[in-house]
Order: sequence, then structure tokens, then C-alpha cells
Amino acid sequence: MTSLPNLDQLNPEHLRALAAQLLLQVDTMGKKIHRDQTVIEKLTHEIAQLKCFKFAKRSEQLNPQQASLLDDLIDTDIAAIEAELQALQTPSVPTETKQKPKRTALPPEFPRTLIHHEPNNSHCQCGCALKRIGEDVSEKLDYTPGVFTVERHIRGKWSAMIVKR
Repeated sequence: MTSLPNLDQLNPEHLRALAAQLLLQVDTMGKKIHRDQTVIEKLTHEIAQLKCFKFAKRSEQLNPQQASLLDDLIDTDIAAIEAELQALQTPSVPTETKQKPKRTALPPEFPRTLIHHEPNNSHCQCGCALKRIGEDVSEKLDYTPGVFTVERHIRGKWSAMIVKR
């Protein structure tokens, strides 16, 4: 590498020329590094393929004597697979037993307090009327010292009325 002159003694035009020369060198070296990396990746890939061709074939070969061992088991395996397929193909009768709730209902002798949860108005944002299509009911056991009560929450289900014109 050539020795650089003292930068303090150079005038601005020489500094610009030197900077342009250095930028050109950096650009050419960057291109060379990219080209070298591409060649290295290509050669690495080729080496991996050659190793595969050379070593994988030997490690995956079957000895002819070992192949006869597998032939003996093939018939029993085929019979077992056919039996499994027949077992899977038999139509099973769907049992539609309704699952019982995990909790039992609260006793009917407890006093109940009805709490209705309804929307503030019966119109949706677009202005159509909402229609009540059902309700969800949930019960909650409440205990105040000496008294059990049941809070029954009733939440209405509402749907927008679609008017055909």
C-alpha cells in the first residue's frame, strides 16, 4: 500500500481528488468481496453435494441378506394393517347422549331475586327496531349471614329487524 501524504499540507482540490480515489477503491473492493462470497457459497454447496454423492450412498445401502429379513415381516404387517383398516371402516353408531350439567340446580325453596339486564333503547345504531329473540338466564347463590338467596340474572337476546322494501 502506498503511503499517504500529510493531509494538513494538501489543498482542497487535492483532498477532493484523494477522497474520490479512496471511494473508488472502496467500491471496487466491495464488488470483489461480494464476488468472492458468491464463489465461496457456490463451492461450499458443491462440496456438500459431492459429500452426499460419496458418503450417503454407502450409508443407505441395504445388504441383500438384510433385505430377506424384511420380506419375512411384510406379510404380517400387511395383515395387521388390513385388520386396522376394517376396524376403522365399521360405522360406529353415534351416541347422542346429552351431557349433564356439572353443577346441580339451586334448590327451588331459596328466595329468588330477578335482575333484568336490558339495553337502554330498542333501536340499533342504524335506526332499525330491535326484536327480542330469547334470553339467557344464570343463577348465582348469594349468602348473607343466616340467609341464602338466589340472584337470577336474565339477559335478553336482541336482533335487528330487517325490513324488506
